[in-house]
Amino acid sequence: MARILHFLQFVAVATVASCLSVDKRATGGYVQNPSGTASFTHYSGCNQPACGIAANGFTAAVSQLAFGSGPGLGPGDACGRCFAVTANKDPFSPSFPGPFKTIVVKVTDLCPVAGNQEWCGQSTGNPTNQHGAPVHFDICEDTGGANAFFPSGHGALTGTYTEVSCSQWSGSDGSPLWNGACISGEKAGNWPSTGCGNKGSAP
Repeated sequence: MARILHFLQFVAVATVASCLSVDKRATGGYVQNPSGTASFTHYSGCNQPACGIAANGFTAAVSQLAFGSGPGLGPGDACGRCFAVTANKDPFSPSFPGPFKTIVVKVTDLCPVAGNQEWCGQSTGNPTNQHGAPVHFDICEDTGGANAFFPSGHGALTGTYTEVSCSQWSGSDGSPLWNGACISGEKAGNWPSTGCGNKGSAP
C-alpha cells in the first residue's frame, strides 16, 4: 500500500508540475503554434533586442501575439526559439515567381502591435494581420538574414514557418544585456513546451 501511495503522490506531483509549466507558457492568451503561415519583412538596429541577448547569425523579431510578452515586460516564451521560414509569395507582386528561399532564424526580439499594425497587429480579437498571416517575422538586416532571405527589390513576403531545433541555426549568442535576459527557448522542446515563459496579457 505504501508503494502505491508513493507512486500516486509522484504522479500527482508530476501532473501538477506539467500543468504549471503549460499554464506559465499559455498565460495571457498568447497564440504560439510550432508551425503555420506567416508574413515577413526586415529591419535594422537589432543590437538591443527585447529578449536581452543579441546574436551573431540570422535573427528575427516576431509579432507580439506569438512573442509572449509586451513592450517593457521582458522576454516572452518565443525568445531563443528557432524557426525555418520559407517564402512563397510577394503580397504586393502576386505574379512574381521567385526565387524564394528558406532560412533558419532565432527569435531575439519583439515586433509590437503599436506602430506595426499592418504586419504585427495580430490580437486575440483579430488573430491575423492585414495580409492574413497569424504570425509575422521581422528579419534582422544587421546579421545577414534579410539579405539571405529576400530577393532583390522585394522587401515583404508571405509563406510558412516551422519550429526547428536550434542545432539547425548557424550563429552564436552574445552576452546578456541586462538582468532578466532570456533565450531559454533555444534549449526547450518545441511549443507547447516552456522556455522563458509568457508575461503580461496578449494584445
